Amino acid sequence: MKGIMKKYIIGLLIGSMFVSCKDFLDERQVSNLTQDFYNDEGGLEALINGLYVYARNKHEWDGSGARLIEAETDTYQTASAPIARYSSAEYGTDVSRIAGNINNFLGEVNSNFAAMGAYPHINNCNLALEQIDQVAPGKFGSDETFRNNRKAEVRFLRAWAYYLISNQLGDVPLLLSARREDNGIYHYPKASLEDIYKQIITDVRFAYEQLPPLQSDRGRITKLAAGHFLAKVYLNRAQAAGFQLSSETSLNMLYKGNVSTDLDSCIYFASEVINLAGGEGGLAPDYWTLFDPAVAEKNPHPEILWSAQFDVNPTTHTRFGNRSVNYHTGNYTNQSGVQRSMLYGRPFGTFKPTDWGYDNFKDRMYDSRYSKTFRHEYISNMPNSTSSSYNWNSAAANWWNTNKPADAPTVVAGEKRIKENQRAIIYVENTKETALDSAMVHSQPYQFIVRWVRSAVTGKYYYRLFIDGSNLGLATGAPAPYLSSKKHVDPLRGGSSDESNFNSEQGTRDAILMRLAETFLIRAEAYGRKGDYGLAVADINVIRRRAAFKAGEPRPQPLVEWESQAQELTEIERQAPYQSVSTTFDKIMVSESHFTPGTPEAQREHYVPTVTSKADMFIHFIYNEKAREFLSEGLAWEDLHNAGILYERTVHYNQMASDRTGLWPVASNTANGNGQDGNGKGQMQKHHTFRPWPDAFLVRLTDENGMPLDEAARKAYQNPGY
Repeated sequence: MKGIMKKYIIGLLIGSMFVSCKDFLDERQVSNLTQDFYNDEGGLEALINGLYVYARNKHEWDGSGARLIEAETDTYQTASAPIARYSSAEYGTDVSRIAGNINNFLGEVNSNFAAMGAYPHINNCNLALEQIDQVAPGKFGSDETFRNNRKAEVRFLRAWAYYLISNQLGDVPLLLSARREDNGIYHYPKASLEDIYKQIITDVRFAYEQLPPLQSDRGRITKLAAGHFLAKVYLNRAQAAGFQLSSETSLNMLYKGNVSTDLDSCIYFASEVINLAGGEGGLAPDYWTLFDPAVAEKNPHPEILWSAQFDVNPTTHTRFGNRSVNYHTGNYTNQSGVQRSMLYGRPFGTFKPTDWGYDNFKDRMYDSRYSKTFRHEYISNMPNSTSSSYNWNSAAANWWNTNKPADAPTVVAGEKRIKENQRAIIYVENTKETALDSAMVHSQPYQFIVRWVRSAVTGKYYYRLFIDGSNLGLATGAPAPYLSSKKHVDPLRGGSSDESNFNSEQGTRDAILMRLAETFLIRAEAYGRKGDYGLAVADINVIRRRAAFKAGEPRPQPLVEWESQAQELTEIERQAPYQSVSTTFDKIMVSESHFTPGTPEAQREHYVPTVTSKADMFIHFIYNEKAREFLSEGLAWEDLHNAGILYERTVHYNQMASDRTGLWPVASNTANGNGQDGNGKGQMQKHHTFRPWPDAFLVRLTDENGMPLDEAARKAYQNPGY
């Protein structure tokens, strides 16, 4: 037991590897280390640099980070139906899949690589801080500025770990001294979330005071990142201040303290960051610039305040690399004439938007984020002789030959539909009210993946049919293909652009953790919670100005061709190259009407029915806007959780997670209740907004004398509902 327990809490980097993080982290083998290694300036610097590996935690592996911070929200879900439905085997117990994820998140050793997870990292942070204060070797003792900079980085990284793990579990052990040996006592009582937040704020305020606005090494913590983090945790504490006496356990557990100045502190630090970063001018002028790998990897825009560093040399990544580059892409290869490629990514089909995740983009012709977030079209990259394209059947061939454009060739039943270098797949996320004719949709020379079609013969409505008429989506067991986020696609997987790497899972892209657009929306929420709606709207419109199409900027052809809103465009805008004739900001500019009860703008946001006041509508508008800005960036779960609205939004908007009935339109293809029958498919409950403590962790805990906890003590340690 003693040896196993070391994996969880002690987690020293003895006998493991410090892993390179691009420019500034030394890669070296440090097997057979002793504590003396850290008494040397170089050894201590290597330890501190190695702490940055933890920045990768959100994106390194779905079993460790991505699954915990990405999916089962209002706008995003796991593509696998059992997980998305919150089945007991996946979510219900301390030995379920989610408990296994938390086991890794707490801290687990993987093969011969360094210990991963929060508590091994926290212990190493504590070790580094003690070495800085008690030994202060070399420059750590002679250069006060250097010493305080490094100390600030370590305290920030420790606070980051406590933030992530407390988001998942609530009250957790608060360990502030290094454990250097195993004495067989694993007594780790939980600290209150209030005390944890006090420590987080203390640590990050020190970091903010000591760090410079810029660092020469990409990926190092800066004053801007620390200020952003401070603003966020002050907001989080203010969000939950009213939950102290809540009768709802899942809300009461969010209480972090009640400090009357928290919203003002949030605004102060957010404003400091915004001003230091250049105000609105600190945002990337083009939203896609943030995610375009041709730009982001070579010259990332300063809007990115902090990112996890990965490298084109996969040997520096331990086992996984940036796995988020694989998780968001649906299967585009099935009978499509498209084979896996570096351009399109590896189609894991792990996470996908909910229907609401698409529908939340209200202004698709005017808000460029919808165009730039998703890949709306795929082009065939297979020779006709070996193409995986499906064939024309007689009915589809007859329809096409009768209705095709005059300059298009006729087709013959039995031949392949999709030709090399031609359109292979397009996606349209429409509504039942704007359903397209089923015969037309299924008779195109490409896969036309549409949410709703209607038969002109029978008048029946069908939800998500594949090209062969089979059901897609919901609980049918066929989640892909789907309109996928392209923010993470990595054309250098495996270390180069060579197409031989098309199957590599080793992502090399840096992963965005904080950016200035979020700082603006954090400040906007704080303003709104104080009732200063004018200032909040001004900050939101900073984001909207960037989101608007600019004059001359093209829209994706599939949207102009098939979106119902495209009828509002001018005639010239509906012609190739489908450019906007002017800025569209006036079409998407926000006013207080967007969260004022009874207005057309508020009705268009489709708020949860229980959200009826202006104050509540404002909060929910902010999270609608955050979903439009940050979809698939790993922020939604923790943000909704800390705001106390994760459950109510998820069960109202996410059909797969919800157990509610009658909230969705009904189709003819109900698939025995697994398809679109208008009802939720899931089992989400309020206690799921916190995770279970895994049994593998609980059974190793002891009292202060080293005696294993009995069943009653383990049950008392466990979070409610598990």
